[in-house]
Amino acid sequence: MNSFIPEEKENPIVTLKAQAEKFGFSRLRADKNNESANTGEQMYKDFQRMDFVINGKSISGDLTAKLCKEYNSLLPKSEDENYRPFAKEVFKEMFKYAEAKVPSDSILEELVTNCNQAGYEAGVFIESQLALGQHSFLVLSPKRVMNIDYIDQNNVSIRSDMKLPIFFQRSDGKAGDKVCDLSSSIEFTLESQDGKEGVIYKDGKLSLTVPKRLKDYNIGDKNLFDVIKECFQKFCERLGFFKIKIEHGLDKPPKVNSHLENMEPPIHSNEHGNTPGN
Repeated sequence: MNSFIPEEKENPIVTLKAQAEKFGFSRLRADKNNESANTGEQMYKDFQRMDFVINGKSISGDLTAKLCKEYNSLLPKSEDENYRPFAKEVFKEMFKYAEAKVPSDSILEELVTNCNQAGYEAGVFIESQLALGQHSFLVLSPKRVMNIDYIDQNNVSIRSDMKLPIFFQRSDGKAGDKVCDLSSSIEFTLESQDGKEGVIYKDGKLSLTVPKRLKDYNIGDKNLFDVIKECFQKFCERLGFFKIKIEHGLDKPPKVNSHLENMEPPIHSNEHGNTPGN
């Protein structure tokens, strides 16, 4: 690296990667007792909250709104009824729009339950909230893109990309200055079982990209980079990902708070009784 390049034009990053042929997919799925996910209501709400890309083709918000309106007649008449028929039809139309075939019914059922903020979108977000919240940081309003690729009727690959904005937590519990963005990606394949109910999760991959400069921000006897790395490692272990690879590189101009290295750690969250917000 050229030492004459001004520091502000460099943004060294570290990408943590892990993978497993088979893994504990239950950590990715919505809780079995999550009524909103089980009835399809969560998917109904998230169709227009999330960005979808199917077989490389972006599904616009306008198209999603149009599809939701088109199948409005399938919506339940009360909050206690079933949203699943509606959600399945919207997914089918999204695949058709992307000029992809529609996968098996068991895969569609799995997508309706888990391809939302209660399922695949929740794991990394919740884990990072819990870990960083202990040190008075907030993770707020992540940007999400759900990529779905049709392989064949019994197999689809999923990649959930998420950008997690990290903020200092002020003494009043609200968000202060932005620290940086973390970029996460989780990939896996869904495989239906020849007409049997349920699906198999396999070929899992997980990555988290972190600005290297976070090593310069100390929290007690650790630094912020190490705290995030430990969070990643624990999440990997829960999923059954044990081989972690570390890659170094350069990103676009830095998005790390320029005052990070000169600031004292903020007041610990348990000193004012607040927990991270959503």
